[in-house]
Amino acid sequence: MNARWSPFIKQVAVIGLLIISIWVLVRGRMLLTPVVLSLLLAYLLSFPVHWIVHRTGWPRTVVVLVTFLLTIVLVIVAPVLIVPHLVTLIGSLGSTLFKIAQELADATPRPISIPPNFTVDLGDYYAPVSQWLRSVISPDVTTLDRLQTFLFPFASSAAFVVRSAVTSVLWTVFILATSFYIVKDGPWMGRWFAARLPEGIRPEAERLAKELAGVWDAFVRGQFTMALMVGLIVWVMTTLLGVRNAPALGLLSGVAEFVPGVAPAIAGMVGTLIALIFGSNWLPIPNLWFAALLGLFYILLSQFEGVYLAPRVVGRRISLHPVVVIIGAVAGAEMVGVLGILLAAPVIASLRVLFGYMMHKLLDEEPFPPLQPLPERSVLWASLAAERSPCAILFDLDGTLVEADDSTIERLAGSLTFLRRVFRNVDLIHLARRLFLISNFLANQFVSLVETLRLNRVLYRMNDRLRLLRGVRPPNAFVAVPGSTEMLRWLARRYRLGIVTSRPREETFFFLNQYGLASLFRSVVTRDDVRRLKPDPLPMQLAARQLGATPEQCVMVGDTGMDVRAAKAAGMLAIGVLSGFGEEKDLRDADLVISSTAQLGAWL
Repeated sequence: MNARWSPFIKQVAVIGLLIISIWVLVRGRMLLTPVVLSLLLAYLLSFPVHWIVHRTGWPRTVVVLVTFLLTIVLVIVAPVLIVPHLVTLIGSLGSTLFKIAQELADATPRPISIPPNFTVDLGDYYAPVSQWLRSVISPDVTTLDRLQTFLFPFASSAAFVVRSAVTSVLWTVFILATSFYIVKDGPWMGRWFAARLPEGIRPEAERLAKELAGVWDAFVRGQFTMALMVGLIVWVMTTLLGVRNAPALGLLSGVAEFVPGVAPAIAGMVGTLIALIFGSNWLPIPNLWFAALLGLFYILLSQFEGVYLAPRVVGRRISLHPVVVIIGAVAGAEMVGVLGILLAAPVIASLRVLFGYMMHKLLDEEPFPPLQPLPERSVLWASLAAERSPCAILFDLDGTLVEADDSTIERLAGSLTFLRRVFRNVDLIHLARRLFLISNFLANQFVSLVETLRLNRVLYRMNDRLRLLRGVRPPNAFVAVPGSTEMLRWLARRYRLGIVTSRPREETFFFLNQYGLASLFRSVVTRDDVRRLKPDPLPMQLAARQLGATPEQCVMVGDTGMDVRAAKAAGMLAIGVLSGFGEEKDLRDADLVISSTAQLGAWL
């Protein structure tokens, strides 16, 4: 029985959830900064994790664990290596700004005479400014007490100091643990959430998620790149011009990029003010003209950044009016401090996307432009083949040219029948294939490690066990994939052929000689020829060199995701065949997927 809610009950439920969410957000305000830091750390570390998993095929959990261990080591080592230099730079800049404040406080504006008989005296207007600067330079006891209370509210009690230190350690552990599980299970979380959305709103929700991800991707990647580029440009140019504190000015300009539109202007004003007071270390020109020169440099840099760098590096997703950024930075500082200032721009851009989506839905308009249908994989393959004009084809052996040992799969599936007591609908054949793919990957990694450590004798003793783990046929049971031998002879008249396999050379040539195929292959790369096996691209690259072709001119044909990843890592086209252990979802990154090697002629 399914008692459907009425529209009124649904509205009450939504409003109730909204009220509870706001209450939790207000009451749990202390969690806001750690959660934001966890999400930001997870987002940053997801890039190297995705890259390593894609390039190597290593298990995601292992990659995430190693990445976080290295991050922890970096967090521990960075203060020792970097913080002293940063303190020196900031201290030097602070000393310079202090001297500037002293110069301005002691300055006495002269009356300005304007012909014929008009005089402007700014002394009365400048007096409050001078008095404020003196209070900053030499604060009284009350001001110092207020500043200490604001910056260090716990400094008056040792117990507060200890509690603050313990709290900081606990929050650090919380941030690392939370971001670890977000990176590790992020893809699974996304699929889980998407699967529970109603079918009707799922496409729009996915588009909205991509738009929001694009905003944060543009901010994180783009702003970090912009900060590095602008910081280096300012550092180099101010050093060449002889400006005092050039490294610190470069650092200030780089950090200012995270508050676009406002902070870069402030950084330029600081640099120009230093040039006005202290002049150049070597240019023989007056300070006023030197400040004008440096101000012109900052203006030109701002124009170059806005017209050329920002559209190409950041894009239009974070394009906001400076007034909006100022208001957002002030609101962010009020809510979460410095972090709120730095993240004001992407948060406002994200709210703009959400507000635009809601307005379109309220007006019964399409929130996003219609997507252009993607061409079928066969059309893409035809375009890629025409563009690259491949001249060489590489083949995996087991599952591609040699039939997979289905009897081993069936034996393993038979040994897993106990799982039906718990999971009645489990597909044991499918599960056995997945286990064989995993064991194949682990066996290849083990062989690569043993070869690297030069423990070949140990490897040869374990050869039979490794073959069993990988689910491949012994040499005396080789059976060619039906139709593959005829196809190979046809392809050999048009292309240069090669084999890349994790089998030893002796077994590989046993199969080739058994079917009279050895003369067709100009390159045969086995585990005896390289120290690192697939999914590492090294065997593919070696085969391409032996065939006298570039990786872009080669096509790799294989039956597993390892073959596809190795080909992509080497820069080759990849064709997946379903005649081995791999399934279509394992070959989703291939440029073309066909049922059997015997069908290659229709595509090549």
